[in-house]
Parts: sequence; structure tokens; C-alpha cells
Amino acid sequence: MALTLIAAVLVGAAAPFVRAWIWGVPFGLLSIATVLRSFLGSLLTTLVIGVVAFFALRATTIDPAEISRLAASIGGLVAVLLLIVSARRLRDVRGLSILCQRLQEDDARSQAATALDRLLARQRRRDEQRHVALVLMATGPLTQAGMWAKAREQLQGLDEIPLSEPQAVLRDQALATCELQFDDPEAAQRAIDRIRRPTEDSIEVWLVAMEALLMAVRGESEKALAHLGGQNTDDNPSLRASHRLVHAHILAKRGRTEDALEELRLLQREAGSAGLERVVLPRGPASPLAERLLNETDQSD
Repeated sequence: MALTLIAAVLVGAAAPFVRAWIWGVPFGLLSIATVLRSFLGSLLTTLVIGVVAFFALRATTIDPAEISRLAASIGGLVAVLLLIVSARRLRDVRGLSILCQRLQEDDARSQAATALDRLLARQRRRDEQRHVALVLMATGPLTQAGMWAKAREQLQGLDEIPLSEPQAVLRDQALATCELQFDDPEAAQRAIDRIRRPTEDSIEVWLVAMEALLMAVRGESEKALAHLGGQNTDDNPSLRASHRLVHAHILAKRGRTEDALEELRLLQREAGSAGLERVVLPRGPASPLAERLLNETDQSD
């Protein structure tokens, strides 16, 4: 039984490293909870199988001196096989989930981004359609971490892969959002124009908001306001923030500076500094006002 216990500890200790390797995640990016669950799960699996094997072997004619060694070997081997099978199931999604969480942490962002590049490149070589799905899943976390260039690069890389219509819609919507962050309204408009309209309601409302923003930054105030129409944003704070930045550009274009500033303050209250940064780029009538508020915030801090 002592050999089974030793095997259990060894397999348990190796389990987190095996999972990290299979998932494509550096071991240092695994959470303590994940490491403990992996260690305890494999340890207990080895113990249970080893004990069952030990008592089963005692009922045979095998030399009693060999039973402990065989039981430990069986327990360890079966536990390792179960570990590998378990870790390989949805391994790319699990790895992506961990890396996307770590992208939001300043001290882990660089390492997580490098690992994410490797994971996506590996999946592209193996299964292009799975690669597309992973890129679309990673876009949101990348932009939330401020990694707009990397998000745009990954989305543009999908040009060489055949996309289904739903995939193309999601890609072009996300790409249009990225292009706005690089002050390239023309590229954003081209991405939107590639989408067959109307599309799903949950996506259409965002496309309308982006189109209105493009109109507003070009100074087409009346057209932008009419394009927004009467969209209901009461139950969608993110969409409401997008409408606020459109209204801020419209008010600034009309010379109603104080009203535009009030709209921007409401936007800042609801979406933080990130909301104001969306007014700065792409450049439009309200961009200088948003920069003023951001500077005031920095000075007050």
C-alpha cells in the first residue's frame, strides 16, 4: 500500500504540469485552485484504483511480494491515462479561457498574450474552423485588456479562411470596432458594408450605433440622430454608452459645448475612462472635450 501512496503523490504532483502543457498554458498562469484540484483529483484517483487493484490481486495466485508493486503501477497508469483524456477534452477552450482571464492582469498580460499567440497558431494548423471560433472568442478579452492591435491582427488573419455567414458577421463587427480605435473610419465602414443586412437583432443594434458614430464624427449630425432612431437602451448599459458618445459628438458639432460635456460626464460615470477614450478615437467634434475630461481626471488622481 505504501507504493500506491507514493505513486498517488507522484501522479498528483505531475498532474498540474501535464494539464498546463496539454492546454497550452504556462504553469505559472494556472490558478492555485486549478493546481490543487488537479493534484487532489489525480492523487485520489490513483489511490482508489490502486487500492481496488491491490485487493483484487490478493484474490489471485500472484506472488504476494509483487502485489503492492503491481497495484501501484495499475493505479498510476490508469490515473495518468484518465488525466490525459480529461485534459484533452476541450483543451483549447480551457486554455483560451485561462489565458483570456490572465490578459486582464497587468503582471501576467505579456506572458498570457505570448501563450495565446502560440495556442491560436497551433489550432490554425490543426483545424481552421476551430481556430476561427477561438479567435472570435478571444477578441473581446483582448480589447478589454487594451490589446487592440493584436485583436485586429487576429481578425484580419481570418481573411484567408472560408467563414460561414454568422462567423463573417461577428468578425466584421469586431473588426469595425477595432478600426475605430485606430482612427480609421473608412476601414470600419468597409467592414460594416461587408455584412449582409439586416442581421440578427442583437448584432444589428450595434451596427446601427457604429454607423451613427461614423456619421457623427464626420459631422453629419442630423443623419446620425435619425439613424439611431428610437432604439431602446434601458436594459443595455453598453449600448446606452455607445449612444451617449454619438450624442456627445452631435451636441459638440452643434456648438452646444456644455450639453456635450454633460453627456460625456454621464458617459464617464457609466463606463469610466474607457468610455471617454472611445470618444477620443475616432476623432470627431467631441474628441477635444473628452480629452479635457480625461486630463482633469488624471490631474485629480
